[in-house]
Amino acid sequence: MSQAVRRRCEQELGFATDLTFIYKFEYSAPFEDLGTERELCSVYVGSHRGEVDINASEISAIQWLGPEAVDKALSESPDAFTPWFKLEWSRLRSEFAHALPVNVLS
Repeated sequence: MSQAVRRRCEQELGFATDLTFIYKFEYSAPFEDLGTERELCSVYVGSHRGEVDINASEISAIQWLGPEAVDKALSESPDAFTPWFKLEWSRLRSEFAHALPVNVLS
């Protein structure tokens, strides 16, 4: 799984970095009237200082935010975030704050 995560980081963000596995979780979220998304997700953290070259077919935009700025953005614009991120951010902040980088890519 770690190799796949590293490969996707390179494919989607245009850089390679060391990543640390934090935990897994399963979530289920309704998607409008089309059905329900159900996934098993693995959470990894890492850091990168340098250029980012996003794959526009995978990502429409990025921004680097510190944890407090993510808290604020989640409260002001929750629809800008994926369902799993909204569900797991508080767990990341409370149980794994020591592992979070100074800025978070959203």
